[in-house]
Amino acid sequence: MKYFKRLFMFLLVLMFLMGCQSDTGEESEGKELTWNTTTGYSPQSTTPAVAEYISGKVEEFESDYTDITLDTQIQSSNISEAMSRILEQANQDRAPDVAVIDSYLFPQYIDYLQPLDDLMEEKGLEVDDFLPFAEDVITGSDGKVYGLYMSTDTRALFYNKELIPEPPQTWDEVIEIGKELTEQGYDGISLPGGRGEGTAVTTIWPLYWGQGGELVDDEGNPSFGEGENREIMINVLETIQNAVEEGVLPQRMAGYGSENDQNEEIAAENVAMFIGGNWQESFLRDNLDEDEFENWDVAPLPQLENGEKSTSSGGWVWGIFTEDSEKKEAAFDLIYQTFISDEGMGEFTTIYGELPARQSIYDSEYYEGSTFSNDYQEMLDDHARVRPSSDDYPEISNQMQIAISDVISGNKAPEESVDDAWEVVNND
Repeated sequence: MKYFKRLFMFLLVLMFLMGCQSDTGEESEGKELTWNTTTGYSPQSTTPAVAEYISGKVEEFESDYTDITLDTQIQSSNISEAMSRILEQANQDRAPDVAVIDSYLFPQYIDYLQPLDDLMEEKGLEVDDFLPFAEDVITGSDGKVYGLYMSTDTRALFYNKELIPEPPQTWDEVIEIGKELTEQGYDGISLPGGRGEGTAVTTIWPLYWGQGGELVDDEGNPSFGEGENREIMINVLETIQNAVEEGVLPQRMAGYGSENDQNEEIAAENVAMFIGGNWQESFLRDNLDEDEFENWDVAPLPQLENGEKSTSSGGWVWGIFTEDSEKKEAAFDLIYQTFISDEGMGEFTTIYGELPARQSIYDSEYYEGSTFSNDYQEMLDDHARVRPSSDDYPEISNQMQIAISDVISGNKAPEESVDDAWEVVNND
């Protein structure tokens, strides 16, 4: 009888303890960490080497954080749609715990993100090790750091040094050299000049920024079509028009909206000088004989007369939304080990083919780099800019793509094209 009484009391105590454990939320299953990422930056990447690398890092994370379940959320391939969704979720307090954000839009999210200074200090990660433009993007107005800039890119002039011993520094020199090239059967110069973001960030903005032009004002409102900014933009399009009229820039460039649209003609060796993105170096290497590739070099983008050096950069930034200290630390560790640490950024950018966003990584043992990596780093370090984080930017870009395409194809004069773009942007 005493046995059953003791057993009964034991079961009562056990049930009481289990109830207390449930009431305090101390359940054995732990916490869930929502990781919002693109397909390319996930174990589902279509590039086998990238998928294998990230999968390995995820396994390490899950081994280190056994009390946390990682919920991987893949963003829409439509970047604008994906970014808008995250911002909407943040406004409704439903943001993922950690997400990757298009760099130029990142400032719009800072009010919802957690500062990372304490965790960076623990890892010995210095904010001034990030490239200058990247440091500006991830630092809030309060001086705190809110993001981890993962990788980037840049635009450059690619030229065949066997045909062009000294690269042009101005567009007057571009036209002069281009005329000589056309006489030898080459296109004078190739660049994206049609409907596509590549036209804006690669062809228009660097020339415009080099003259001191600003697309938007301090409040993010359009400013490219008024006052001095208008005159600079017209001057940019007049320079492009002059290159067409001189026979240096083919009118078919009005149909090229992406840097990669030039690749077929580059591979056919019809081009000896083109403006493009750093990733096109791998295309040159893969599609030209070794001896032919060795003839190529890169240089800063040619500017208008008296213009400052300028180039565009992009990339992606990780931000942490969760206020839960445990999940914040876990999220930071996942991103740091996979994409940001010396080993992580070095190996990832090598495999993925992007450029490191931290200056020290270019000399790291973990980063293989490429033939022109040091040149790209210098361009990024000295004169790189990102697009403005303005709600009006997409329409500004769209209308200026139309404007330059009309100028190249001969449909409109530069002044008319700029004024038409300005009218649409302001009446949209």
